[in-house]
Amino acid sequence: MSEAPLLLVVDDDPSVLLLVDVLAEQMGFRVKAVSSGLQALEHLRDGLQPHVILLDIMMERIDGLTFMNHLREMPTLESTPVVAMSTAAVLERYGEQLKVSGTLLKPITQATLSHALERFR
Repeated sequence: MSEAPLLLVVDDDPSVLLLVDVLAEQMGFRVKAVSSGLQALEHLRDGLQPHVILLDIMMERIDGLTFMNHLREMPTLESTPVVAMSTAAVLERYGEQLKVSGTLLKPITQATLSHALERFR
């Protein structure tokens, strides 16, 4: 049996991190949850190799767009799929610039999370 895929969740809202952690584990993912883009970049630079990244767009200091710019400069991670999560207005505003593999609208439900992540299992 192969190891469960690793999902890196990046969001500054602890309730979102907890919800995604519980639901994604039920879907068969291993989950690494971090509360900032800076923390996520540190883990990635230290060798974390997630199967997919679930990224909040609106965060303090390093927002989703800045995070994506840094991620795409990392040769071993530049092709890692990223699912952007935020409100419809934010995704509509920044969607084109992000160049992500998918989107997830907030508020998150089990059904919407499952739909956003199912192809990465």
